[in-house]
Amino acid sequence: MTALRPRRCELPDGMTAENWRRHPHAPWAFANPAAFLPTAAVRKAAPVRPLPAGEPLLPAGVSTERGVCSLANVLRETHADGLIVLHRGAVVYEHYAAATSASSRHHCFSITKAVVGLAAELLLAEGAVLPDVRAGEVVPELAGSAFWRATLRSLVDMRDGVAFDEDYSDPDAAIHRYSRHFWGSGEGGVLAALRDLRAPTLAGAPFLYRTPAFDAAGLALERATGAPLPDLVSRLIWRRIGAANPARWVEDTGGRAIAATGFACTLRDLARLGDAVGAAVRGEGDFAWLRAGRALMDGGCRDAFARGANATRPGWSYRAGWWIDHPTGALNALGVFGQRLHVAPEEDVVI
Repeated sequence: MTALRPRRCELPDGMTAENWRRHPHAPWAFANPAAFLPTAAVRKAAPVRPLPAGEPLLPAGVSTERGVCSLANVLRETHADGLIVLHRGAVVYEHYAAATSASSRHHCFSITKAVVGLAAELLLAEGAVLPDVRAGEVVPELAGSAFWRATLRSLVDMRDGVAFDEDYSDPDAAIHRYSRHFWGSGEGGVLAALRDLRAPTLAGAPFLYRTPAFDAAGLALERATGAPLPDLVSRLIWRRIGAANPARWVEDTGGRAIAATGFACTLRDLARLGDAVGAAVRGEGDFAWLRAGRALMDGGCRDAFARGANATRPGWSYRAGWWIDHPTGALNALGVFGQRLHVAPEEDVVI
């Protein structure tokens, strides 16, 4: 692994390129990715969408495996960096731990996939890209790789059929070799990693969650539109939701924004994103947002999801980076290390 180089401040004692994602260093590192990793800006634009204060909501207790505990205890014992709850667009609960603040741009890890997936749905709604465009058609460097025949639709829905081992608990899994091209010693970024991937492909495959699929989708979107991902997301999403702060996007070892895991933003702006998605599902917003909201809520193929390794989520599907809970009508964006964005459109709640 390459050594970390501080960009704005001194790194915490003992933090290295190998341990920044583990305690005790993770809370600071996750809240300050731009301090030690290369990032690009996702610009905002005026006006900022206000988040008024609603009637404070603090549940008396939270049900856990050990019984009912106070919310404060749950947040402390789970090392929660922050929590925000919106109801009808107003903040009814907000919490930050010591390493995180309202101004921290927290690394969202795989919630990034939901951001890129939403951008893809908006581009599809605009007619700027086609769902059946193949990755190799717009990214010729992928010719002969595992993903070169995969369509944009199959990539963002994780149904391209490319075999890949993403078992984080296995130190020898392919994901650990692959992620060196994010922030490690792998040269050339994800494009080099994808070009070297020669995994078998299964036709008509069920849903299978794999990070490289979204990196291939991100490259395809950039080449098809001629714009880097930070600019696309700025135009399509960040400016439209009235974000209060520019986001940061971690770049890979090749200098490109990481489509699968690099997005970092404030908790309040992530809540604004969830609120905008919920509104689109309810039929509020411009044409592209309405079509994107409908595409997300309709969800992916439930049968394909059920045939995958997801028996713990019956009735769910996966669509453009979002996990769709059809029984409750909720949309979820999930990231490793516990990032969660929960959108309940009918209840007008975002967590």
